[in-house]
This record gives sequence, C-alpha cells and structure tokens, in this order.
Amino acid sequence: MLAAGLSLYALYWVVGIVQPQIYRVSFLLVTLVLTFLVFPAHPRWRPRVMWLDWALGAAAIAALAWPVIDFDRFVYRAATPLTVDLVLGGVTTLLVLEATRRTVGPILPVTAVVFLLYGYYGPYLELVGLELFAHRGYDAARLVGTLYMTLEGIFGVPLNVCATFIILFTIFGAILAKSGAGPFFINWTMAAFGRSESGAGPGRTVTLSGFLLGTVSGSGVATTVTLGAVVWPLLRRAGFSAEIGGGILSASGIGAIMAPPMMGAAAFLIAEFLQITYLQVIVMAIVPAILYYFSIVLMIEADARRLGTKAVTVDVPSVGELTRRYGYQFLPLISIVVLLVSGMTPFRAVFLSTLLAVGLSFIRRENALWPRRLVEALEAGGRGVLSVAATTATAGILG
Repeated sequence: MLAAGLSLYALYWVVGIVQPQIYRVSFLLVTLVLTFLVFPAHPRWRPRVMWLDWALGAAAIAALAWPVIDFDRFVYRAATPLTVDLVLGGVTTLLVLEATRRTVGPILPVTAVVFLLYGYYGPYLELVGLELFAHRGYDAARLVGTLYMTLEGIFGVPLNVCATFIILFTIFGAILAKSGAGPFFINWTMAAFGRSESGAGPGRTVTLSGFLLGTVSGSGVATTVTLGAVVWPLLRRAGFSAEIGGGILSASGIGAIMAPPMMGAAAFLIAEFLQITYLQVIVMAIVPAILYYFSIVLMIEADARRLGTKAVTVDVPSVGELTRRYGYQFLPLISIVVLLVSGMTPFRAVFLSTLLAVGLSFIRRENALWPRRLVEALEAGGRGVLSVAATTATAGILG
C-alpha cells in the first residue's frame, strides 16, 4: 500500500501545489523506506524483512522528516548547518548509498564514496605527488550542507527528474500493463508475423513484440522478462538454440530504453540537462530505434537461414479481429504524443493519458481496472521507480 500511496502522491503533484524541495525530500523518504523493505541486504535473506531493514527504514524517516518539520529555517542555514543537520545529513548520505547498493550493486555507491573522499582530502594530494589533482578541499559542514540542504546534491536535478518525469511514466506503463496492453501487443505481433512461412517469422514476432512492449514499459529488464515468459516456446519450436534465442529476447527487450514514447530514464535526464522538450527527445529517438530493431531483424534473417529454422503456426485471432477488440490499447500511447505536440507539458500529458488508460480499461470486462486491480497497478508503478530513485539520488552526490 505504501507503494500505491507513492504513486498517488506523484499524481497529486501534477495537479496540486507542493513546494519543490519538500516534494523531493518526501519522495526520497518514501522510496528509501520502500527500498529497504523490498530489496534485501543480502540475496539469501529474500523475501524476509529483517530487523535491519526496519531499522534503516526508521532511520530514513527520522533523517528526512527533519527537513520537512524545520523547513522554514532549514533552507536558510545550508552554509552554516547545525550539528543535528550534519548528523542527519551524514545518515541520509549513507542510507542513499546503501539503497543504491541493494538495487543496482556496489559499483555506483563505491564511486560516490571515492568522490566524497576526493572532495574532503583534496588538499593532501599534493603531499603524495598528485599536485595536478589537488584542490583546496571541502570540510564536512560544506559537503553535508551541499548534499543534504540544497537542491544541488542528493535532491538535485537527477532526483527531480525521477520524482517527476520517471515515476509518472512508470505509473502510466504499470496501468497499461495491468489493463492488458502487454498480452495484446504480443498477440497482435504474433497475428501479424506468426503465420509467416519463413523460418525467421518467430524471430520477427519477438522483435516487434519487444518494440511494442517497450513503448509501454520503457524498461529493458521488464520487457525482456515479459517476452521470455511468453515467446521463448515459440523460438524453441522454430529451432533456435538457447543461446541465439536468448540473444534475440535480450536484444529485443533491452531496446525498450529507446522505444518512444516511454524510453528509459536516460531520456528524461537528456531532456532536463540539455534543456530541450521531451517531445524533441522522442522525435530524435525514432530513427535510432528503427535502425536498432531493423538490425535485429536482419540478424534474425541471417541466423534463420544458417540454422534452417522452420515456420511455426500460432493459434491467435487475426490482426483485424484483435485490432477491433483491443485496438483501444494504442490510444493512450497516441494521446501522449498528440498532447505533447499540442504544447502540453509532459507531466500533464502523461497524467491525462493515465486517466484515459484507466477509463479505456472498462471497455473489456476482463481488463477493467476495478479498485483492487487499480491499487495493484499503482503499487507496481511505485515499486518500479525504486532502483531509479536510489540511483539518481547517488548521481546527485557525484554531480
């Protein structure tokens, strides 16, 4: 339920009035607590929630509730932080690093620690013959003040992109997935290519399915997992080996990060850092996405001829029948592009498209998002942003 609450909070931010720094702090608070409850400290501890996870969640609440409670004075003393600010700022930094380690591994947090040490010990580098890299250094008060008490550190641009762009599009993708868009896209591509007499037909089906699923999820991992569970039997029946079939699945799935209009987290960061509109990013991604998937198709054609794969008959309705019954699943994706072209901000465009997706789900009774299914979709949207939230918070430390 906490993850669903996070999704609702993000949706409220689009239409409500929330002070930017308070929103970022509260967003990080909830995502940190969720991360410690969802991602175990060690794989062997899965799926149990240990006392350490509860303790870290409580520490996150204490460290990040403080800026909200004392907000009016807090924002004006970044240059001269109190002792309590230094302590809670240090705790927040450690919690962010631990959350990042749990979600994406140790490399990024270790890199962040190296950057922090470089900032603190910079003046001493000339003593060991590294004058080129030496600088005047930053004391703990300045480091913590920047990382914890301004919008230039942990709560900087990367986390802001995650708390605004990324979570809204993640919720949108979760709503579409829960309303049956995923199975429809896979069946639609099977109907389009599954009856092909070419041995490359199953591979083409997987490739186009990966593209269509990618337009919804924007996640390479999620798309690959979904594809593998559904279409791997199709590739196996066609005669593709496990290695080549796995390569087709992973290549088709990972392309989700460049499949407009969702794409991956990097697309939103590109728009923010380059100060261009998200619509421009979408337009610029079209040609690379087409070339990427076209190259996969060419490789599949070559492998199919080399391996002598066979055509596989798929028992699904025709393309026309599927489009007539479930074609409305394309409308939310189209609406995002139309709203962006009309000049609407990405936030409102995805917000309205999310509402449209919820409403359209009731066209088919089996896909209707009644309260229980809607809460499950919101929970999936909230959980889907956890690893990105931790990563972008750590990116703020690096930046």
